[in-house]
Amino acid sequence: MDSPAPYRERLAPSWWLPLALLLIVPAVLAVFLPISLEWGAVVAVVVYAAALAALWVSAPVIAVDGGELRAGRARIGVEHLGEPEALEGDAAREAMRTGWDARAHHVTVAWTRSLVRVPVEDPADPTSSWVVSSRRPHALAAAIEAARG
Repeated sequence: MDSPAPYRERLAPSWWLPLALLLIVPAVLAVFLPISLEWGAVVAVVVYAAALAALWVSAPVIAVDGGELRAGRARIGVEHLGEPEALEGDAAREAMRTGWDARAHHVTVAWTRSLVRVPVEDPADPTSSWVVSSRRPHALAAAIEAARG
C-alpha cells in the first residue's frame, strides 16, 4: 500500500504584517537622523530585514508525513489521534474563545482564521486534543485522516 502524500504548510504572516512593519523604517531614521542620514537608512533597512527574517523563521510549520503530525517543534503519531475536524468562521472563533480547552496543545497564529482540531485518543497522554491553525483546514484534516489509514 502506498503511503499518503505528505502535507506541509508554513504559517507565515499575512501580506499586511510586512507592510505594517514598514513603520520601523521611519522610527529608526528618526533616531539616527541627528547622527547621519546614510547610517540611519542603512540601519533602518537592516532592522526591517531582521524583523522580516524573524517573522519567517519563527512561523510554525504544520506537516503530516511519515505517520506523524508535526506542528512547530511538537509531533505526535497519527495512531494516537482521532478524527480531525476542520473549523472555519464562527466555529473557529468559538474554539479560540469560549471553547478554549486548556488541556489541548495549541499551535495557532493570529493571522490565520481557520483551525483543525484533532482529539488525542492515547489514554496515557493528558492532552485532550491538538488545535492547529491552517490556511487549508480541509486539506490538513484530509491528510491526517489519510495518514491514519
